[in-house]
Amino acid sequence: MKNGLLIILDGYGEGKPDKFNAVDNAFTPTLKTLKLLSHSLLEASGEAVGVFNGDLGGSEVGHMTIGAGRIIPSTIKKIYDDFLNGEFEKNEKLAKIFADLKKNKSNLHLIGMMSDKNVHSNINHAYKIIDMAKEFANHIYLHLITDGRDTDPYDSLKYIVDVKQKIKGVKNCEIASISGRAWAMDRENNWDRTLKAYNAMFKTKNCIDADNIEAYLQNQHKEGKNDQFIEPVHVNTKDNFSVSKSDVLFFFNFREDRLRQIVKQSTELECGIVTMANVDSADTIKLYPSVIVKDTLCEYLSQLNLSQIKISESTKYAHVTYFLNGGREEPFDREDRIHVPSFKVENFADTPKMRAKEIADETIKAINRNYNAIMVNFSNPDMLGHTGDYEAVVKSLEFLDECLKRVLVSALKNNYVVLVTADHGNAEQMRTAEGQPHMAHTLNKVMCVALGDREYKMKKFGGLRDVAPTLLDLMELKPNKAFEGKSLILNK
Repeated sequence: MKNGLLIILDGYGEGKPDKFNAVDNAFTPTLKTLKLLSHSLLEASGEAVGVFNGDLGGSEVGHMTIGAGRIIPSTIKKIYDDFLNGEFEKNEKLAKIFADLKKNKSNLHLIGMMSDKNVHSNINHAYKIIDMAKEFANHIYLHLITDGRDTDPYDSLKYIVDVKQKIKGVKNCEIASISGRAWAMDRENNWDRTLKAYNAMFKTKNCIDADNIEAYLQNQHKEGKNDQFIEPVHVNTKDNFSVSKSDVLFFFNFREDRLRQIVKQSTELECGIVTMANVDSADTIKLYPSVIVKDTLCEYLSQLNLSQIKISESTKYAHVTYFLNGGREEPFDREDRIHVPSFKVENFADTPKMRAKEIADETIKAINRNYNAIMVNFSNPDMLGHTGDYEAVVKSLEFLDECLKRVLVSALKNNYVVLVTADHGNAEQMRTAEGQPHMAHTLNKVMCVALGDREYKMKKFGGLRDVAPTLLDLMELKPNKAFEGKSLILNK
């Protein structure tokens, strides 16, 4: 058996060469040397990671697929199927919620992101919920979160027009707040940001009129704030806005990691809280509770009594732990975790190196401590890619390359086998076809290359589900029978 190191370069995809392909253009001799070796190109989006064909991959489904060694149908697919076959309307939990709203003459606060990209939310779910709830709720207040990351950076104007059109005929439905995702969906324990979004939702200070929402968004854009960073603001409603303990807060986002803080903050209202998926609060009604995936890579290593460690900075901590472990929050036996706090900045373009040095340092320490398996996430390509700042992404990748070299030298010196891959693309496409900043993930494939005491010949193509079987193969461990993916190594 050999000790193994899995390196996930978050958001590092392989795209067509052009002047805004930061992956291709950055001076990254280490990474480019790896690509001269035999390597695989892996599908990291669509059905290959359990979402719809043509939909973007993401860090959550990417790490889930890597850790599971098989394709796990995502929550969005379950919800979509229920919407399609009518099961969502028959949901018993929803029926009771709506009945209680009618009985208590209470309000429904519908909270979520204006997007149809199926990464965190789908605005069409909100429209369906409004249609179902309008006969039961005294009033429906919409608290809308602008995207700008998975959508184009200024698409909020398009979405707000659509929302207004959809609710035009619903007399008891109004928009009550607008907030950028950087505030309402923070996951870095920046509670000041969460509180600012929360206050805009449920306090009636700093208000604008509904007729002025578009002008407000336009002014924010002119001030240099794309949709991610729209300042939270309350919207005056015709109905006298109020929140009572009999009201219900319904968060229609279905991805849990970026809801945790705003949901926890909202518990102080002492209202009923409904979430689409799991959010770590015992007091919420979960329509689609997560199922913990068993027989993952990390569980298998633990069953073999091997030591393992997960290393990342805080912005990707949940991905290399919770998601990689199949939706399990607690560590397995002999599993350690290193959590390096990300810089407290509004825009990572201001700190393009992020914490790559510290991640590299911690990884080298883990190598020297002889862990049997090390899983490390470098988040630079993804988090910088989301800024849309091409120059900052190039700087970030060049520094990451230096850090990666240090890690690889240490690992190979200590007789580790190494697998370098990514969870999805991002940094390789920094402009749209129209020349606007591109901040979303991509549909591009990702690299996977193996290193050790010999050169490995690898299959040309595969998927993220093949990563875990390949790592076990490199480590000379027996295959995990639960895995559906196959090793990418050809010369065993």
